[in-house]
Amino acid sequence: MANNGFFKRLIAFLVLITGVLLVPAAAAQDLIVSRAMLEDKDGTLTIRQVSSREFSPMESTLSEGYSNSVYWLRLQVRAPSTGNAVVLHIGPTLLDEVRLYESATGSPKEWLTRVTGDRYAYEDRDRNDIALGFVVNVTSPEKTLYLRIKTTSAYQVTVEGLEPQQASQKAGQSTLIRNIFIGLMLWALVWAIDHYIVGREAAVGLFAVYQGIYILYGLSVTGNLAPFVPYDFPQLADWLSNILACTAPFMFLLFSRALLKLYSPPGLRGLTVFFLAFPVQMAAMALGYTMMALGIGAAITLAGAWYCVALAFTARREQVPSRRLLQAMYVMLAVVATLFVLTDFGWTTLIGTTSKSAWAMLFGGIINSSLICTMLYMRLRQLRRDAQQSTLSLALSQQALEIERAHKKQAETHARTDYLTGLFNRRHFVERVESELARAIQRHEPLSLLMIDIDHFKAVNDTWGHSAGDAVLQHVAHLIRDTLREHDILGRIGGEEFAAALVCADKEHALAVAQRIRSTVENAVISLPKGQPIQVTLSLGLTQLQGQDATLDDLLHKADEALYRAKQSGRNIIMTT
Repeated sequence: MANNGFFKRLIAFLVLITGVLLVPAAAAQDLIVSRAMLEDKDGTLTIRQVSSREFSPMESTLSEGYSNSVYWLRLQVRAPSTGNAVVLHIGPTLLDEVRLYESATGSPKEWLTRVTGDRYAYEDRDRNDIALGFVVNVTSPEKTLYLRIKTTSAYQVTVEGLEPQQASQKAGQSTLIRNIFIGLMLWALVWAIDHYIVGREAAVGLFAVYQGIYILYGLSVTGNLAPFVPYDFPQLADWLSNILACTAPFMFLLFSRALLKLYSPPGLRGLTVFFLAFPVQMAAMALGYTMMALGIGAAITLAGAWYCVALAFTARREQVPSRRLLQAMYVMLAVVATLFVLTDFGWTTLIGTTSKSAWAMLFGGIINSSLICTMLYMRLRQLRRDAQQSTLSLALSQQALEIERAHKKQAETHARTDYLTGLFNRRHFVERVESELARAIQRHEPLSLLMIDIDHFKAVNDTWGHSAGDAVLQHVAHLIRDTLREHDILGRIGGEEFAAALVCADKEHALAVAQRIRSTVENAVISLPKGQPIQVTLSLGLTQLQGQDATLDDLLHKADEALYRAKQSGRNIIMTT
């Protein structure tokens, strides 16, 4: 059910984009009354020669594919309803050179010329627009204009005569389409980068690279990069378009190999033949054979797309998404590629008959990205589910292990701590202090031992009950613990008796610590369970490590004697050995 919803949204989105691209804006009245063309195979004819030649009538689009010829267009343009200005809107924007010839006013045999194209500076154009074109003045009812077109790209040329307001509306529509293209394609790019960083899927990473290249390619062939090309290096726009035109299908095939590899088709190695064409294309462009390189690229696009279809239909392993969906995707991608390649070669005008052929290429890119994103989304979602299931199983195993460890740790804690105060019990206290005593003797460091007893504790139990006594023990234990340093050792060794080993503490320092403990407890007000306040005092016995033969029993005995003397001396005092 989730898949159905996703595909419904995808179809609705594609219908919306199709409408934006194919439904014209306000009806733009073409001011070109007639069009005719003349092929100049050698490219040597002059305007004087051409103006006396016979031209062949043509439709709205000149569709001749890749050709070394120069083509001349003769346009009969009528005057606009208001004003004299007519904008010749010429597409696509990747034409190398378009030269306009118009007869000089009052001198029909004298020709004025202007030039534009993607090899000429954007700043020198008649209009501040990404589209190629000229602004001409038509004062008489009709005017004859000539265009000389030479390009290494495919000859798919449309020329419209528009009033300035209509040309501005057309530019606005182009800007809208461009923004939609950039927004959607960048979204797919960011999505791919994000998911590649998380999952490290090779197919997703290669799709991200392909997506980035196609975005640049789409912006380049529609002229949107022209405003950013340096004025002194206008050829950069043409070079960039040609390089991207060769790189985009190469990256698509790299991505396809990574995706199809998951399905184990037997002929996967055959893609290597297509990859070998890429360095050939680059070498051809470097040597000046740009048209050859672009022709190879178009052929590779067509043949490679249908070869991927064959691989999809011979896949031997089932994956997510299914082989059936994989086959459907590659058939649709191949159909789109076929339409554009056949148009480039001039074998069909299905796309070129519209004035939006270059923009239709952006639509093709959006279709490709949508289909690929759908496939990758389904695959990544399944991988995420599998990972979540594995994570859940692992988490349950880890949880069981943690519970076992917690029980073990709890048992160990109970074995070494006093249940009431949380301090070390006598056994663990003795183990820790013996270890510290051995270290102090070996390093010749001081060590002090405190024996601490709560004064008149029996009276607390007798007067307030054992629950009150427990509260006093807990509170006193916390006060002592907070007064000691972190590395000192504290334990409860009897009913109301505590012992503390003061590490690296000489007699003077230990006495100061003992005094802080005594005064802290003396000044503390303890709230009993029933809310009654009570105060208690401590008696303390202090001894220090002396000699290299001392044992813990010796220290405990001496500290206990000092504690006894403190009790006999009136309590709430500290006695030392």
